[in-house]
Amino acid sequence: MAQDELAGLDPQLAQVAADLDQVNAEIATLQAESSRRGLHNRLERDALHLLALPSNRVPTNMDDAQRDALEEVQSLERELLAAQTKLSERADLLETLKGSVGAKQAQLARLRDRARALAAAAANGDTDAKAAQVAVLKALAQDATNAQTALAQLVASAMVRDGEASAWRLPVRGVLTQPFGPSTLELEPAATYRGVAYAHFHAAIDIAARLGTPVTAASDGVVAFVGHLPDGAMIVLIAHPGGYVSEYAHLDDTFALPPVRAGQPVKAGQVIGFIGLTGITTGAHLHYAVIKDGVPIDPLSLTAAQP
Repeated sequence: MAQDELAGLDPQLAQVAADLDQVNAEIATLQAESSRRGLHNRLERDALHLLALPSNRVPTNMDDAQRDALEEVQSLERELLAAQTKLSERADLLETLKGSVGAKQAQLARLRDRARALAAAAANGDTDAKAAQVAVLKALAQDATNAQTALAQLVASAMVRDGEASAWRLPVRGVLTQPFGPSTLELEPAATYRGVAYAHFHAAIDIAARLGTPVTAASDGVVAFVGHLPDGAMIVLIAHPGGYVSEYAHLDDTFALPPVRAGQPVKAGQVIGFIGLTGITTGAHLHYAVIKDGVPIDPLSLTAAQP
C-alpha cells in the first residue's frame, strides 16, 4: 500500500511543479506588462498614483482616458495578486507533497530492510528466524519511542494555558480497538503514569474506521502542527485553551492539500484529516490522544464528563 501511495504521489508532484513554472511565467509577464505600461504612459502613471490613494480619495471627475487607464492598472494589479496567491498555494502544496514522499520513502526503506532480514533468517532455520523477529520488534519499538520523543517536543511548544477549553467530542465514529492505559502490546513504549511504572502504556485511544473517513477537531483550538513523525505517521496537533493539546495520528497523506494548516483556528467538528495507514499501524484507525499540561489523559474522560 505504501508503494501504491508513493506511486500516486509522483504525478501530483510533477503536476504541481509544472503549475509552479506556469504561474511564475504568468507573474513575469504581468510584471513586465505593468512596468512597461506604467513607465511609458503618462495616463497610466497618473493611474498608478490614484491607485495608491484610499478609495474615498480617488477623484470622481476623471475623464474617460484617465478612468480607462486606472481600470486597466487595477486589473493588472488584481491579476498579479491572484497569480502571487496561486504561487504561494502551489509552493505550500509542493512542500507538503515532498514531505509525504520523503516519509513514505523512508518507511519503505525500513520495511524492505526488515523484510530482507526476516527472509534471510528464515532460510537459516527457526532459531535465526525467531531472533530476527525479536530484532524487528525491537526496531519497531524504537521507532515508536522516537516518534513519542518528537511528539513530546511538539506538544511542549504547542501548549496554551490561557482560557478554558470548549466542549469536547470524539473526532470520528468507529469501534474502540484499544483503550487508554497499560497495554500488553510490546510496540507500546514504557511509561510512568500517576507514579506507577508500566512496561507498555498506550497514552491514547484507537478508533477503527474505514480508510478515508473524515476526522474532525475534538474541540475548538488552533492547529499547531501538520506533518509526519519519525515513524512516518501523519499527524495533526491542535492547541486548546487551558493547556490542552489533542493529537490525531495515522492520517492519510495522499490528499492534494491538507484540510488544515499550522496556525489555522478550527472549531469542534471541523474536518482536519482523513483515516489512513501512515506510520506503525495494524490497520485503518485513528490514534487519538489528549495531553493536558504535558501529561496524557484519557480522551474518553473529557466526553464522559459532559452532560
